[in-house]
Amino acid sequence: MDWAWVGAAGPSPLFCNPDALRLLAMPSDSAQDPQSLPDPAPQDGIPVPEDIQVEVEDLGDRRRQVRGCVLIPVERQRVWQVLTDYDHLAEFVPNLVESRFLGSENGRKLVRQVGSQKVLFARFSAAVVLAIEEIFPHQLRFQEIEGDFLLFEGFWELAEWLNQQTLLTYHLQVKPPRRMPVGLVERRICRDLAFNLQAIRERCLSLYSQ
Repeated sequence: MDWAWVGAAGPSPLFCNPDALRLLAMPSDSAQDPQSLPDPAPQDGIPVPEDIQVEVEDLGDRRRQVRGCVLIPVERQRVWQVLTDYDHLAEFVPNLVESRFLGSENGRKLVRQVGSQKVLFARFSAAVVLAIEEIFPHQLRFQEIEGDFLLFEGFWELAEWLNQQTLLTYHLQVKPPRRMPVGLVERRICRDLAFNLQAIRERCLSLYSQ
């Protein structure tokens, strides 16, 4: 299985190019250069589809920029509805054990989210309260205002594509506290993002596919 991955060297020029995503989804004998990309371990035996892209960039000072994207064969307004159904995200997003809408403040939605997963022989969890600015139907900007990270902010971007498809892109800048190893946090966020994008696409298809 091929997984689009770029390390600290910088972003790929083909990142989130819909034509490249379709190429990655093709059988391996039709794809180009299938050798150079690592294969992430499946979660609960479920592999990540080839057409989900994730990359990470080292920004220095223990900060990381993480990006991911997926092409969803559902119209943009429907994908928006799935992403903004805050109270039900934990029902289908892996390792998200709580997602709760707290109210609105200064035109932004406040959402508390708690993630939990097993790392080696220990259970690791992190909680954040996000202030989310909804720019319908293009973008969801989020910023941590309370939680376990020194920096946790970014945005979801929804772009219309051919045949009522949506190119969904996620951008995150994160800086963990000293007690969290930055390399471990980087790997877990990148790995989880791939599965989260897969889960969002499956949720959209289960609700809105014809």
